[in-house]
Amino acid sequence: LLPVVVLLASAFIAFSTGTSWGTMAIVTPIAVPLAWSVGGATPALLPVAIGTVFSGAIFGDHCSPISDTTILSSTFTGADHIDHVRTQIYYATTVLIVAAVLLTVWGATRITPLVLLPIGVVTLAGLVYVLSEFDANRKGVAATRTVRAGNRSP
Repeated sequence: LLPVVVLLASAFIAFSTGTSWGTMAIVTPIAVPLAWSVGGATPALLPVAIGTVFSGAIFGDHCSPISDTTILSSTFTGADHIDHVRTQIYYATTVLIVAAVLLTVWGATRITPLVLLPIGVVTLAGLVYVLSEFDANRKGVAATRTVRAGNRSP
């Protein structure tokens, strides 16, 4: 449960402040000793806690409307800033939810990350496809184009 709490706390702080580096500097000195004291006989908890700090911080920075990287991305591409944030937040939140679920599974079972990582990749690929189809159907647009054997013209 600790890695999920650290992940969500880091994500919230980074989203609120707009800085991943600042969040890492604030949360790492809190999360590392906490993971060390809670983990005790489980040294695997320490790198997981550090990873969740970094992941949450990068998520929050990526989705924050006041983040310098988000502002620069929308400015230099000529995109509307809030539209850019809205586009990013759906994909990033999907990743955050899958990561939180897999962290919970890891915490409950201690399954090796070599098993959980491919599960996460396949889950994310499937979710992106399903959610894209859902959004396209909602908007009345064809999300994917099927090519039939006899008709290959664009």
